[in-house]
Amino acid sequence: MISAKPLPPFVAGMLVCLGWLAWSVALGATQGCGSRMAGHRYGPTMPGGYYVRVEPRAVTMAHNQRPQLTVAVEDAAGRPVEDVLVMFTPSEGTFTTGSSRTRGGTVVGTFVVDPGSDSPRTAFLVATVENVEVTVFIDIVPVVYQR
Repeated sequence: MISAKPLPPFVAGMLVCLGWLAWSVALGATQGCGSRMAGHRYGPTMPGGYYVRVEPRAVTMAHNQRPQLTVAVEDAAGRPVEDVLVMFTPSEGTFTTGSSRTRGGTVVGTFVVDPGSDSPRTAFLVATVENVEVTVFIDIVPVVYQR
């Protein structure tokens, strides 16, 4: 005779969570999409029909920091698109990337600003994919040193 004990609620909850996680991973793999960037999707671009996401959309930084920004280019189904030219135009400072074309559907770059003044100011960076431009606002604040 087999005796069955009910599962403790904690174990049952863990099994449900693990099942949900496995199902969502399998669903993402079958649809050809892994983890996508969150945020607003801009587009479609012309003539390629791409969609663009930029993260983060706004940054607050001290002039000695170097924040990274990521631009993702997707097709209409949300799949990453390779080898798409992404251009960047900063209002000040420089924006450097390893490549100006998407790899794995993204381009990641670093924004660097000259020390300039200690006055707070707002800079911006325009990311352009074909005819779609996305502006990222960058608030630059003075460095505060604690004594």
